[in-house]
Amino acid sequence: MSTSKPAMPNVTSIALILASVVAVFLIFFYNNDGHLALSVNEESANKKSINENSNTLNNSAASASSSDKTVATVWNWSTPNKANDSDKTAPSGAFSEEAVYNALKRVRLDAQNNIIIDHEALIALNETLDNSRLQLDAQSLADLQAIIRQGLPGQAGEDVATIVANFYNYLTAEKEFNALYENASLPQPTESTIEAHEENYRELMSLRELYLGSDVANQLFETSNANANYMFDMLKVEQATHLTEEEKLQQRMEIMDKHTENTINITNWNSRHKAFINAKQNIQSAAISTAEKQAQLTELMQQHFSAEELNHVRHLQLDQP
Repeated sequence: MSTSKPAMPNVTSIALILASVVAVFLIFFYNNDGHLALSVNEESANKKSINENSNTLNNSAASASSSDKTVATVWNWSTPNKANDSDKTAPSGAFSEEAVYNALKRVRLDAQNNIIIDHEALIALNETLDNSRLQLDAQSLADLQAIIRQGLPGQAGEDVATIVANFYNYLTAEKEFNALYENASLPQPTESTIEAHEENYRELMSLRELYLGSDVANQLFETSNANANYMFDMLKVEQATHLTEEEKLQQRMEIMDKHTENTINITNWNSRHKAFINAKQNIQSAAISTAEKQAQLTELMQQHFSAEELNHVRHLQLDQP
């Protein structure tokens, strides 16, 4: 590699560049229709922010109804009543059963007990494995997989055990990836630097696919990728000197709508949501009691969205007057 070649920014630099414009666009993060514009989750820059942002981005899993199936509802404890055992002495290994359970318990399962690979699963993986002091040899990783297979018998346990091992190896490779560019400077965003950051992020996406496989990587990082693309697009609009302020505003709103539909992942969300909001406003302005308004809102929600869709967007509180 030529010594004259400029250092590429690492993922931390990307996140800091993106974060620097959050304040500029804060006014666009929420609009009156309840559209959400969500901050970027660059996992190597700040894995803790994934947990914080997920409360806004993916609260559907955390606030799901009690009928939803998660790892917590099917976990097979090695010792009866272990979950309620007050004497939880950690074993000598790197992980205890309780620690693994607590990290994975919010991960969702479908009706066939298959793991739903989504942002909530990514949070669980980071909580389990993203520790700079955690150094697992082959035996320790095998022990962790054994705990998972014990707690989740069947294909679900096999799938999670495989993903956990692959994800740990990915995190190791990601650290090496960032180390290549750790001395990169942090220039102010320009069209050229934004393109460089995008290219760097695409390299990171390729790294994920290499270690996790395309399907798993795309599902795990779907929200993170959408957030990154959202902020890249917003940065490009901000740096577009050929656009008027009115044109920039219009493009920002279009980016927000696109991002909302991508992250909520409901077919024709924007048009259906706008139709719902219009009908909801009619109910709110009607001269009827609060109880009647609430009843009509509940009926309206059921007319516009399926039960599964409503559960997915519970965090938007569509039923609130």
